[in-house]
Amino acid sequence: MVRLEKQGDSFVMITGASQKLDISMLIGAISELQKNPPDKNKIKEGLLYLDNSAGVDIRKEIRAALQKAVERKGLTITDL
Repeated sequence: MVRLEKQGDSFVMITGASQKLDISMLIGAISELQKNPPDKNKIKEGLLYLDNSAGVDIRKEIRAALQKAVERKGLTITDL
């Protein structure tokens, strides 16, 4: 993955490993909003996920992520 970022008066190309966009990026970005100061890079990743999530039912992805977290704790939704 390559992106162009402005640094001062010039632009630089930033390269890095391609990262799979998933709902955890959005969840991480939202959790950063509660921190002082928030991690701008995580917020950018969350925005990137939203920008590239056309055709994705975000509600279903959030539900699946929450369900997986609950199951890891050994609970079921009815326990809550």
